[in-house]
Amino acid sequence: MQLQVHIYSWTITLLLFVVVFILAKSGKAPKPQKIIHMILRVFFVLTLLTGIGLVVSYNFASATLIKGALGILLIVLMELITGKARDRERTGWLSAAFIVDLVLVFYFGYGVIGG
Repeated sequence: MQLQVHIYSWTITLLLFVVVFILAKSGKAPKPQKIIHMILRVFFVLTLLTGIGLVVSYNFASATLIKGALGILLIVLMELITGKARDRERTGWLSAAFIVDLVLVFYFGYGVIGG
């Protein structure tokens, strides 16, 4: 059950991130963008809490600790990307780091689940 909540929270977090990024890049809807960004931050917290619960439930296995660190980095990258997009700055290298980190999170996540 806890794993499902974590997966759902990550899914919603990623979807909200895409919406906030698109709204921030367009610059046309600052108020809805701010509201959705705040909702995204709530999901950051929910994702962190469920992730901490999973690390504890897996007895602090090294793969879960690595995935947790990568997940925290992913959240930081999402926050940096949305801030730079809102300020109309380039997000190229951050986006590349985001994609690499996302792949690593999935790799370790499914490795832990399958292993």
